[in-house]
Amino acid sequence: MTDGRQNSKRLLGRVAGAVTERVVDTVDPDIVLEHVDLNALLSRVDLDAVLARVDIDALLARVDLNTLLADVDLDALLRNVDLEALVRRSGIPDIVAESTYSMAGSALDVARRQLVGLDVVVDRIVDRLMRRSEDERLEGPPNLVAARRGAPDQGTAAR
Repeated sequence: MTDGRQNSKRLLGRVAGAVTERVVDTVDPDIVLEHVDLNALLSRVDLDAVLARVDIDALLARVDLNTLLADVDLDALLRNVDLEALVRRSGIPDIVAESTYSMAGSALDVARRQLVGLDVVVDRIVDRLMRRSEDERLEGPPNLVAARRGAPDQGTAAR
């Protein structure tokens, strides 16, 4: 009897398959879809199970980024960007301020060196005009010369 049941199941499967093929070939899918509530049908679909079967790497390999990005309106995107906040976050104002400070400091150093050089030249001219010898030249401000020698301040220039 088991052979009889198996044979009848096979026969029923063949008949069902033939009927299904004939129905699919003769039925217009648009007419069927008019009578189907798609929201009810989609609410029964398990999206997690569908997405688990998707190979994301293969899908992304098929994407042509050049074609995709060609349609992007960068002007429209940049209208929504707060450039001032972006510049502040990048640290550019700090870099500019630091470089400006460094440049100003360097310019002041150059000016100071030039003034010291000019002071030395003027000092030598004055010494020649005053006919001072090398021994009579001032070594520096009296307080500084006294502190360097370790002597008490005498209030007069060492000569």
